Amino acid sequence: MGDGIGGPVLSCLSGDTFEMSVTHFRKDNAEDYDKIERIKIAKVDDPESPQYEERTQEDLERALKGKFVTCNVQYRDKKTDILLCNVFVQKPPEGF
Repeated sequence: MGDGIGGPVLSCLSGDTFEMSVTHFRKDNAEDYDKIERIKIAKVDDPESPQYEERTQEDLERALKGKFVTCNVQYRDKKTDILLCNVFVQKPPEGF
């Protein structure tokens, strides 16, 4: 896909899957996205913790819950309706 979406992490569902409130979209996205999407992590990039290797749900909550992330969408799993994404922890946008 190559689309980009962003927003705060609402909850963590497992050690590699979370729900995100989609508040930001790239203008050139090819697909439409729901207000809340389930994201499965292909890769995490967090400048404050560049060696992220944690795998439990609790570890993922500590790393991501409540933070603003952007996701580069690789594809949507048609069976589970989950997006497989590269995830980047960001500073929230102005006025967020």
